[in-house]
Amino acid sequence: HRDLHSFPTRRSSDLDTFKYKPDDLAAIVWPRQNAPRVFAGEISWQEAVSGPDTGWAIDVEKADRVRVLIAVHDDVIEDACRVIAATHHAEIPQGKTRKINRSHFDTVQDPSLAFLRKAPSPLLRRRNPQGVIELRDLPGADALLSSVQPPAHGVVQLGAYTLIVAGDGSAELRI
Repeated sequence: HRDLHSFPTRRSSDLDTFKYKPDDLAAIVWPRQNAPRVFAGEISWQEAVSGPDTGWAIDVEKADRVRVLIAVHDDVIEDACRVIAATHHAEIPQGKTRKINRSHFDTVQDPSLAFLRKAPSPLLRRRNPQGVIELRDLPGADALLSSVQPPAHGVVQLGAYTLIVAGDGSAELRI
């Protein structure tokens, strides 16, 4: 017996003004089945965790709060993407009696998440290939959650080094 339900939960049409909140969730997933395809160059880490054939066993209530999808391999974060939509379907797997929800996440790259790449996984490897944490508990997330935007230009001095970034984006390093 199979009971399928699929429905979108949210859309973000204005990706440039998106703000993360401390109680948003990050889903940490281990795409073990797709990792060989990533290493073979067939797909990206983003496709490995949010491609059309993916579905993660996460409660609907939690999945609806996921704003960041993190791909982990060998306890290292390989990619982190912003979640722009989640769809869910419930099914009773063959040979089982309990209904399981599978959530699929539509994602986009977000440069503000680049600090996560190649960092240690915030969760230890586990039998179930997914877990969730609040963004406030994600190492380094304080900069992500800050409402203050860093300046786009200015001068920074560190010891004998001076970095000057102009308003047009050009930079000069003086020693």
